This record gives sequence, structure tokens and C-alpha cells, in this order.
Amino acid sequence: MFYFKILLFKMFITDQDKNFNNLINILISTLIVFSVTLYFYFFKFDGNITGFFRIGSILPLSPFLNAETTFIYQGEIGYDGQQFLSLALDPFLQNSETINSLDHPIYRYRRIFYPFVSYLLALGNKTLIPYIMVAINAFSIIIIVAITDLYFKSDNVSKFQSLFTLCIPGVWMVLSLGTADLFSSVFLIASFYCYRYEKYKLTALFISLGCLTRETLLIVWFALFLTSLIQKRFKQIQYLLYGLIPPILWTVYISFLDLPGKVRVKDNFGFPFLGIINKLISIVTGELNGSNLFEAYMFFILLFSFVAIFILYIKHRQPNLLMQTGNTFYSVMFAFSSMTILGYYLDYSRVFMDVYFLLLLSVNLTKIPYKTILFSVSGIGSLAFLILHS
Repeated sequence: MFYFKILLFKMFITDQDKNFNNLINILISTLIVFSVTLYFYFFKFDGNITGFFRIGSILPLSPFLNAETTFIYQGEIGYDGQQFLSLALDPFLQNSETINSLDHPIYRYRRIFYPFVSYLLALGNKTLIPYIMVAINAFSIIIIVAITDLYFKSDNVSKFQSLFTLCIPGVWMVLSLGTADLFSSVFLIASFYCYRYEKYKLTALFISLGCLTRETLLIVWFALFLTSLIQKRFKQIQYLLYGLIPPILWTVYISFLDLPGKVRVKDNFGFPFLGIINKLISIVTGELNGSNLFEAYMFFILLFSFVAIFILYIKHRQPNLLMQTGNTFYSVMFAFSSMTILGYYLDYSRVFMDVYFLLLLSVNLTKIPYKTILFSVSGIGSLAFLILHS
């Protein structure tokens, strides 16, 4: 009985320590995210919240935005954040000019969940919506840190493991561009956590919401499905199939709207490895300047992340099966990517940001600190982006 009481006491102290460490990580991430968001808002965008959405002057502006009060990058086509903002201001497409402001309406409307949630949280207030969208992305970073802490609660890993999230360059790029990638990554991390601790219904729910946020998370759905099949989690397979219903129904609904545009698969993908080869050629033949060096730096960090996940899987197959399955699917996508994606660091760092999260969730019990090395190097890239990005 005496030893049993000692064991309970040790477990209580250990749990208290873990909870305290989790709280410290959340506080640290909150402070950093809050500081970077204010830095972008006041210094990069001159106190104009629309600066977060990289709005260009070439495409038509949303009918709910005033050109005189909008932060516009003259001579640019804009970025995906502009499209998400246009949808958030009019998620039901009630104004015909909203469709005109979208470059590929049928493609953009498939990614409805981020703008729709922003609209709901803002209660439809057009002035408040951009602030809510930025807040969602900022809080997404903090939530990812919190869930990662929970993911490793049963492992003997560094108590600051989850803070590697803050080293991922794509995290800060997405925050500055107002896209949906961080929000979708929350659902990826949450689905992996629920899968690990056998919360079958929540696993299916989170990945379903992730697919409604960004359809490329179907890759993660397939990774969960295949891993469930290998591990004979047939109940999980059942719920994953249920989880496909909302994205399928939404896709069918969109098909009846007869929206203009097309899914841009041909532009983004081509013959296998051709895009990678062209990217390497452009790096080698490019000028020896800061811009080209940063491109090379970002590209090779991503390449090494793919490799690191595979190495960790070879050394520890069972705990890293799900991560390697996802890594395999993303590797195939990477191999077929064209220069449309691989040509610029903002594109591939954002599109393949989830690869870093797969690495983050991989268990590393080797003597070589693969994760620490890669995330430290990534952190340098993040700092360079925050300081030099305009």
C-alpha cells in the first residue's frame, strides 16, 4: 500500500509537471505569435488589416472592399489570401461581382470552410471579417502547439518539442498571406492525435473538416485510411468513410452552381520529377545573390524533411507508420509538381507545409537529433523571412 501511494504521488507530480510545461509552451507561442502578428500589422502593412491578404491590382476587387482603403500591391495579380477574403465577405455568393473577383470560382469555392467560419465568427460584419481571418490563423498556430503537446503526452521527448512549430517557415508565410493552410493544418494535427489515441469519430470529423478547408488534405485522409487498413482498425475505416460524405456533398452541390473556372491540376502538376529537375537547374544557373540563395535554402530544407521522415520511419516503424504513409503521398505529389508550385518559395513552402508537421509528429529515439537539426535550420529560414519579407 505504501509503495502504491508513492507511485500515485509520482504520477501526480509528473502530470503536474507536464501540464505546467504545456502551459509554458502555450504562453511562449502566444507571446511570439502575438508579437509577429503586430509586427506585420503595424510595420509591414502600416496598420491596414487587408495587407495580410496580398491583394493585387490586376484582378477585380471584391465589391465589399474599398479600393481607397485597401492595401493593394500595384502591378501584381495577388495571392490566394485575396480569394479567401473575397469569399469570406460573401460566402453565399449573393453579389454577382464576387464571382468576378475570383480567378477560378469553382476551384476557390471548394475551399469554403475557412471563409465560412470567418463569416460566422464575425456575424457577417464586413469590417470585422478580415480581423477574424487573421485571428483564426494566429490562434491556429497556438492550437497546433497545444495539440502537439497532447500528442506527445505519453512519450519521453523534450518538453519543448511542440515549439518546433514556430520554426516552420510556412507558418509565418501563411500568417502574412491570409491563406487557409494553417487552419487546415490544425485539423491534420487534431486527426493524427485522435487517431493515435483511438478517438475514431473525432479522427473522421477533423479530417472531414480539413478536406472542406483545403481539398489537398484528401492526401491525409488516404494516409489515415491506409494506415487503418494496415493496423486493422476497421472501425476507424468505417468512420473515415462517413467522413468523406460532407466533402463529397459539397463538391456535388458546387457542380450544380455552374460556376465558371476550372480545377487547375494541369497547371500545378506535370511529368514526374520534371519540376524538381527544372527547379534545381534554376538554382544552379541562377545569379549568386540573396534571393537565389534563399530559394535554394528553402527548397533543400523541404527536401531534407522528406528524407528525415523516411529515415525515422526506417528506424522506428511502428510509431511512425502514419507519418511515413502521409509522407509517401506528399512525396508523390511533390514529384509531380510543376514549376508553378516549385518556382517560388512562398508557393512550395506553403503547399508542402504539412510535411514539416509530419516530421514534427514523428518519433525520434535515435542518437542523431534529426528533428532538432532540421527545425533549427528551418528556424533560421523563418527569421530571414520575417526580417526580409516585404
